[in-house]
Amino acid sequence: MIEYVPYSGEPEAMNCPAVICDTCRKQVVGQGNVIWCIRAGEKGEQRQISPIFAAHKGRCDRALELWLRGQYPIDDHWINLWEEVEVFMKQFNNNVSRSFDEDPQGEYHQTIVKMPGSPHDELPQIS
Repeated sequence: MIEYVPYSGEPEAMNCPAVICDTCRKQVVGQGNVIWCIRAGEKGEQRQISPIFAAHKGRCDRALELWLRGQYPIDDHWINLWEEVEVFMKQFNNNVSRSFDEDPQGEYHQTIVKMPGSPHDELPQIS
């Protein structure tokens, strides 16, 4: 996920935002994926979404996806989605400075964020 982390290098010590792998807890630099889940419920049900997670490509994102399947089961109509970190950050940066003109009331942003069960007690394990 995106976190503020202490940085003690040049030009000065500060807290900086960084993408941190939810599997190994190391910074994602270069190749990584942003992963989230949505629930495709019955017609008329309010849309549900998970928080956004991040992982290094390879073993870390495979472990995270397995963990997410336990938190957001396919039997309950949850779907895992992902985007490469670099693409996600470009889209994020673009959307920070503009509104969604076709949805001025923010109606399609009215979703229920379903938090996973106890993420600090049960982190995804790299196998």
